Amino acid sequence: MNEGGNKMNPMMLVGVIVMIAIIGGVVMISGQKGSPESATPTPEVMEAKPSGTMKAVTDTPGTDMEVKTINIDAGSFYYDPKVIKVKKGEKVKIVMTSKDMMHDFNIDELGVKLPITKAGETSEVEFTADTIGTFEYYCSIGQHRKNGQVGTIIVE
Repeated sequence: MNEGGNKMNPMMLVGVIVMIAIIGGVVMISGQKGSPESATPTPEVMEAKPSGTMKAVTDTPGTDMEVKTINIDAGSFYYDPKVIKVKKGEKVKIVMTSKDMMHDFNIDELGVKLPITKAGETSEVEFTADTIGTFEYYCSIGQHRKNGQVGTIIVE
């Protein structure tokens, strides 16, 4: 006869432990799939402005591809930054803020044109940098281009 009738069969004990381990593993694996906490945000990249301050350039997730956003200040006969670098095939968004007077933004070879933007206002345009090369961007208002309101975009 079995001494101490309250003892559990060792095989039954092993079976219970295995079941608990399997259920725990399934719960842990299913809890990790598609959790929003596991998504890592796209970091912001900073590009130096000639004045020594920084301008934000962000990659914004889109439906098909990411968009590289470039913030440009337009002022009395200048653009800041004066040089922009992008990759061929990259989707680019130019966000121009007019610091004074009125300015526009043009890249003839890439078919890019921002409308006239008044002081204190912002305009934007998106395009795909589909041609490798170095191109001038400029303001077409009055004598702005002749007075030095130009910059360079390099598509690599």
